Amino acid sequence: MRRASMKAFQKVRLLTDRYVNEGIKKGDIGVILEDYDGNNFEVEFFDSNGFTIALFSFPKEEIEILER
Repeated sequence: MRRASMKAFQKVRLLTDRYVNEGIKKGDIGVILEDYDGNNFEVEFFDSNGFTIALFSFPKEEIEILER
C-alpha cells in the first residue's frame, strides 16, 4: 500500500515515544509546518489552548497523516 504524501498544514500523529522528555508522546497530534525534502518535516504540537508544546523536525517514519 502506497503511503500518501505529506504536505504543509496536514494533521499528523506521532508514532514514537522517543520525545517524551520534550513533552510529546506516541499518539499526540501535530501539524506539519514545513516539508524540508519529502523525508523530514517540521511539526508543531500544541495544547488545547493553542500554546505550542513542541516544535521539532521529524523523519517521515515517525509521523503519519491523519485521515479525514
